[in-house]
Amino acid sequence: MQHIKRPYTGGASSTKEIKKLKPIVSKGLGGYDPDRFIPQKTCHRAYKASPSLKKFDIRHFELTDRSPSPERLSSPEFFTDLRNTGHYDSINEDFVTPESSMDQQNMTHDSLSHSSQEQEKHRGFIADSLGFQSPQRVLSFAAPKTSGDHSEDSSYGDSFTGIGSNYYLAVDPLLTALPPGKAMVYLATSAFSKMNQSHSFVKETNKRRPAKRIKSYIPYRVLDAPCLRNDFYSNLVSWSKTTDNVIVGLGCSVYMWSDSKGAIPVLNHDYLNSKRDVVTCVSFCPTSTLFVVGTKQGRLLLYDQEVCVERYKHGQVPPKCLTEYQSITLRGISCVQWHIKSSEDKLLIGEECGDISYLTVRAKTGPFTLEPDVDSTFDSRMQNENAAYPRPRTVLQSHALTFECLAKFQAQAQQVCGISMNEDSSLLAVGGNDNTCTLWDISSIEHPRLCFILPHKAAVKAVAFCPWSKSLLATGGGSKDRTIKFWHTATGTLLHEIQTSGQVTSLIWSTRYKQIVATFGFGDIEDPILITLYSYPQLIPLTQVRTSSPLRVLSAVPSPSMTSICVATNDETIRFYELWNDKQDVINEAQESGLYGSDIIEYVEGIENVHEKMIR
Repeated sequence: MQHIKRPYTGGASSTKEIKKLKPIVSKGLGGYDPDRFIPQKTCHRAYKASPSLKKFDIRHFELTDRSPSPERLSSPEFFTDLRNTGHYDSINEDFVTPESSMDQQNMTHDSLSHSSQEQEKHRGFIADSLGFQSPQRVLSFAAPKTSGDHSEDSSYGDSFTGIGSNYYLAVDPLLTALPPGKAMVYLATSAFSKMNQSHSFVKETNKRRPAKRIKSYIPYRVLDAPCLRNDFYSNLVSWSKTTDNVIVGLGCSVYMWSDSKGAIPVLNHDYLNSKRDVVTCVSFCPTSTLFVVGTKQGRLLLYDQEVCVERYKHGQVPPKCLTEYQSITLRGISCVQWHIKSSEDKLLIGEECGDISYLTVRAKTGPFTLEPDVDSTFDSRMQNENAAYPRPRTVLQSHALTFECLAKFQAQAQQVCGISMNEDSSLLAVGGNDNTCTLWDISSIEHPRLCFILPHKAAVKAVAFCPWSKSLLATGGGSKDRTIKFWHTATGTLLHEIQTSGQVTSLIWSTRYKQIVATFGFGDIEDPILITLYSYPQLIPLTQVRTSSPLRVLSAVPSPSMTSICVATNDETIRFYELWNDKQDVINEAQESGLYGSDIIEYVEGIENVHEKMIR
């Protein structure tokens, strides 16, 4: 064995050199050109490369290796120096409790076994594409197929019905049109091609690949959100359609995220903490820069984005709220729905007692003349000496704006969990903790009329009217229901129902595609899924967001362009996923057969049936 001197890299003046080894070259098998390099020192990495020995066995490869998980997706911080606060858990960090260690091991074994099968099949397709030959001498034991056999395997080939020992018996019609010389060449090449296919690594039963694989997405941005409450009934994130800002409620505080300015404080911790109150919902106005903050004790605070940004730019403390509303029942405000078609800033709020309040924002009226720097927020819970229960005020005035309650009605027997209004603002869907979704006619908001009670088996938080079909409503049930139901709002008919793997926390329709995205809370611990994008009306999963640890989505909102969604998760993070592109035009109204799954309902909706069936 010769001694090899390694080059010295410490300086350029080194005179040490590497002694070159003279390779020993031998003739290949059958007198071919040199095909083997035989070094004087061999190890376990040496391998043969003769074309005549070109074989490949996929079973020799270990297929259970997992790619290392990234510690953290790079993204802007929601707050300064939050990476060192300890509030963040790795997105792909494995989470195994001592009680479920055995189940986790079984789950890992099953998932690895399934992964191994998929990877082995994939390697088989690659080996076939590269022309490798199977190392097995006996490929299969099967009776020759006759022309009358029509099994499932016979559909995989186009020019021949089956792969077996009698494949050369099939007569190709092309042979009758070729001269004898070319026919012999065609027969030889065709037989050789089919022989290679008979030596395939992939079993006949595995050759059919799915038409479409479910895509998997990762977030393009992750923001830290410490003190984000792990509460199914709260709605703590909102995305502004006018400024593209994102607002998040964190415990007793509220912050607004801007791409250009970062995190902007809106509500200091001390104000609600001194009242022993917490934030339960936030919502932007879709037509202006106003937004509201709802609390556990029934407060509704009104802010202006422009005022918050200006005070932040000048280094001033966060502004006081423009006005404050206090609910009569002093119960928490869990969700907010702004009136879409109204020329004024009007909104509906859902309360823990099951009530829906219809409010409007108006200019201040009355004899009050308050200085801008004076704290002009009044506590509406004025004590009444003759009553044990505090006497509330429904109108609070401050600065230049005020809330006024126009109507109030009880929509649910228990807590209101979700609200959705249709495109023409004539129908209101209210999901509640009493396992139902009530559908109301609000053409006259002062006198709402109950249309239907849509049942589920758990609390209904996810409610969403379809933007391109006026009579289509989607609702999602909680952890004991785990179903998404689609309803015809004019008749209350259940059109479609799909079972999911988790608690449905939000539903968002696409405005450019006939698709709906669902987010999930508590679900399958072995295979947790955060988000699933479904086609409609086929209800085929197109995209899924999975996680290695059992996370849950608390709530989700769409972006102003309706291309992305923002979700709040229980690991105190805010995640952004891009699901659609904006190349397609917005669908104003879809009128096509199969949308409602019923010829009668489609006839009522004015949809022409493509088959021109007679409805009798």
